[in-house]
Amino acid sequence: MAKAKRPYLLVRSKRRKRTLSLQVQRDGSVVIQAPWRVPLAEIDDFYERKKSWIGRRLDERLIQQPLRKPEAFSSGERFFYLGIPHPLEVVDESGIKEPLSFTGDRFILQGAYVPQGSRLFFEWYRAQAETHLAERLRHYGKQMDLPSIDFRLSDARHRWGSCSPHNRLSLNWRLIMTPPAVIDYVVIHELMHRREKNHSRNFWQLVEAVMPDYRQHQRWLKKHVHLLEFP
Repeated sequence: MAKAKRPYLLVRSKRRKRTLSLQVQRDGSVVIQAPWRVPLAEIDDFYERKKSWIGRRLDERLIQQPLRKPEAFSSGERFFYLGIPHPLEVVDESGIKEPLSFTGDRFILQGAYVPQGSRLFFEWYRAQAETHLAERLRHYGKQMDLPSIDFRLSDARHRWGSCSPHNRLSLNWRLIMTPPAVIDYVVIHELMHRREKNHSRNFWQLVEAVMPDYRQHQRWLKKHVHLLEFP
């Protein structure tokens, strides 16, 4: 199984002492600067503790984004991935193996495949969503002491997730367009329904115990849902 990619760029320096620093770049990417010998586990923990702050910074950027227009799949158009709008570059290069690829800061689409752009993005998003959501379900399932988790991807337009009476989870593939902390909120929300099949006060207290700032991510979904319409 391939190792999950970290949601930040790590820059190590032999000149730094024990301090860690985190920056949200203009394009929305996260950069952590760390001393040479600091363990990755400590850096990951630092990132987790900064998620709320990162979410606020990304929220400030995204609120300035205009309403989404129908995709034309032309160079310069932006597509959201993990909460960051990445530009699309349409190229005419026969040497590129994949019709659609992601470099880490932009999408590359071969010109001959522009008419299939909607299908290619849909398939790419779903593949990324399946991998990312499975990893977050394992992470929080272990933290919440829940057994192995079965889930399916949903294409619902107005529902981010659900939990059946038999504890089968459905998660919207469009979540892969939202910030990591928002994805975690929805994952925690649906996992908690395996214990509480309602939205009672006790349910929200259980959610808050795992994610104290869940309301912030709940608001993000309501405020930015217009950015996530695709196709």
